[in-house]
Amino acid sequence: MITEIKIAFRYIFSRHSFNFITIINILSLIGIIVGVSALIIVISMFNAFQDIAIKQIVGFDPHIQISDIPDNSSVYNKINNFLKNNSGVDKFATIQNSRVMFFKNNSLRVVNMKLLVSDKKDYFDFLNEHLLLGKTSVSQIGNLPCILIGANLADALHILPPDTMHIIFAKNIEQSLLTYQLPTFSNAVVCGIYQSNVKDYDINYAFSSSPIMQKIVAENNLQTSNTIEIRIKDLGKLESMTNNIKSNFPECKVESWKDLNKEYYNVMQFERIATTSILGLIVLVAVFNIFSSLTMTIVEKRKDIAVLRAIGAKANFIRKIYLLEGSIIGIIGAISGGIIGLALCYGQIHYKWFKIDDTKYIMDSIPVLVRYSDVIAIVLISILIAILSAYYPSIRASKFTISDNLREE
Repeated sequence: MITEIKIAFRYIFSRHSFNFITIINILSLIGIIVGVSALIIVISMFNAFQDIAIKQIVGFDPHIQISDIPDNSSVYNKINNFLKNNSGVDKFATIQNSRVMFFKNNSLRVVNMKLLVSDKKDYFDFLNEHLLLGKTSVSQIGNLPCILIGANLADALHILPPDTMHIIFAKNIEQSLLTYQLPTFSNAVVCGIYQSNVKDYDINYAFSSSPIMQKIVAENNLQTSNTIEIRIKDLGKLESMTNNIKSNFPECKVESWKDLNKEYYNVMQFERIATTSILGLIVLVAVFNIFSSLTMTIVEKRKDIAVLRAIGAKANFIRKIYLLEGSIIGIIGAISGGIIGLALCYGQIHYKWFKIDDTKYIMDSIPVLVRYSDVIAIVLISILIAILSAYYPSIRASKFTISDNLREE
């Protein structure tokens, strides 16, 4: 094998002649290095942005949601007992979801209100991490219920804690249309403002754990839907946990955060695949250059191949030389590209070469998250493709007729 490697290196990097084939070999090597490093850098950036987006979503959406629960107390009890005895569950609570209107200073907004109706008072504690003003622990001030709203909603209503705002229900609007009177409304106090950095949440969702609010909703015969929201300890077990709940309660609708944000999650996955495919073309072009250079090398080295065969070299020996040529270019290019890609990624992580305005965004530089599984996959696939590109030229070179080529020379 040592002889084949020496000959392969001589054919790739000739010390005595610098011809067109050598140029193609160098360009192929550079192409693989650039392609692999670019893939690693871009995928690492996508990993970071996806990780940030998922953390924002998971920070507000339940990890698992159980809905369409039969109107039967025994089913609720079974679900509650199941979740209490499940070691993988961190917190869970029954949430009443309703659509209401918030009114303040001639500004009106339709909002999804999440009302905590179970005794799990600490379920909304996750909002503390995103709290800008106020408190989450206060459920009422005097005889008025407390509500936590998003920063964009607070800006639209021109409201701050502890301001009072009006809540208008669908029943109030219906009555006002029938009686030609202004709609009646209920009052609530804004106890806090959160900022999730997700626009849809910050303007469309409000949270309350007030028993008074439960009473107001019941009095207004508001159309509501009850769900059980679950937060688990290990997101890596999300799929298994979801499937476990589905199998135990087939009569209910069980969804993970991925199901609740299916379109958004699919877009992220599509962007990743599309970008990877486009950048992968750089590697494919470089690999095609390897195929072309090896094919031209066969024509240029006909005499050498014929002489090697004449002095006893077998067809397998010739085939190994050309396979090694493709392998050497692929290995050197992929490993070099991997090292350069990792170096640039860690340089951005530690030194933050490319900064962005942290007053407008939630980060001060372009984020990068290196996953070694991605790096290893890119390097190995690049090497494999380079080896495969050398397969046809190696077969063709091993089938050269000795007498014909020596006679032509």
